[in-house]
Amino acid sequence: MHKGILAYVIILVIIAVVGYFSTNGFRFLLVHTTPAPSTTVPPASLSTTTSSTSIVPYVSGCNNYTVFESSPNTTTAVMCRWNGGRLGVWVASGLNSNVHFSVVGQNNITYVNSTVNDVVYNCTTFYKSIEAPAQTYTLTLSTGRSGGTCNSYSLLKLNTTVVPPMQTYRQVYNGNFGTGDFTGWNTTGKGFAGGPMNITYANSQHCYQGAPWAGLNGTFFATTYNCGLSNAPGNLTSSPFLVDEPFLNFQIISPYDQSIYVEVLSGNTPAIVSHYNTYNLTFGSTSQYTFRNATISLINLAGKIVRVRVVAQSIKQQNYIAVGDFRMASRPVVTPGISVNTSA
Repeated sequence: MHKGILAYVIILVIIAVVGYFSTNGFRFLLVHTTPAPSTTVPPASLSTTTSSTSIVPYVSGCNNYTVFESSPNTTTAVMCRWNGGRLGVWVASGLNSNVHFSVVGQNNITYVNSTVNDVVYNCTTFYKSIEAPAQTYTLTLSTGRSGGTCNSYSLLKLNTTVVPPMQTYRQVYNGNFGTGDFTGWNTTGKGFAGGPMNITYANSQHCYQGAPWAGLNGTFFATTYNCGLSNAPGNLTSSPFLVDEPFLNFQIISPYDQSIYVEVLSGNTPAIVSHYNTYNLTFGSTSQYTFRNATISLINLAGKIVRVRVVAQSIKQQNYIAVGDFRMASRPVVTPGISVNTSA
């Protein structure tokens, strides 16, 4: 009798020990319940609720904003902000064979979407006008293969005028006046009104002071010298070009005169003004007819659209200026001693 009870007790102890370790301590009844939803409110920074409108960063106002692309088979997209109203859309394929372009609003409405069958817009051409409500717009420009005939960048431009924007070039357009005229340049006053001078013709006709012109890279140059002892004031301004090289190199003959200088315009504002003196006596007797190399640094204007303007407002006898061979370059080429001062 006692043996049976003892055996029963031993069995119960064994069951209890096994149950303890298998249930993590006498938890024989496992009740499965669904946890109550959490009442914790997430902090505002973790909220999944979003506003119906959002602030989209933009690079500039849309009026007179231009997307440029110099490489073929490339897509460029930018955003600009517009306060509402009519916008004109202008386009150019430049040295690329064709372009595809679009203007899409923040409201996901496509206002402009060219097709692959559009005609080739070699130089800046009006495309269409659009009524554009106030919002941010995404401008996309895609270029095709190279092979265009207009020496300019491919571009997509918005503005608010019916006057076409000036062509923006990849270099100083007609910078050596190789066309034999001032194509791509604007003249004011009488100083440059006669067009570029042909150095070969001028030397053959004795149209120089003291000795034949020398040192010019090329055939043509711009000058206020008129083959006599007098000169007339005038200005000469290039077409716009995009600064993607650090230096502007050119050639010049000029005395130091506060009214004679070369400047770089950003918009319509002089960004750099440079005075020169190639009449420096250290150059000897050839100073008044030998072209010297000059350089203006464009580093602070990288990525901007600029123009070169030659200002010659002096009416003093023999205070003429002669310039030529304007070009952007990766390295400066300058004759020491000709620069008087440069302000920026």
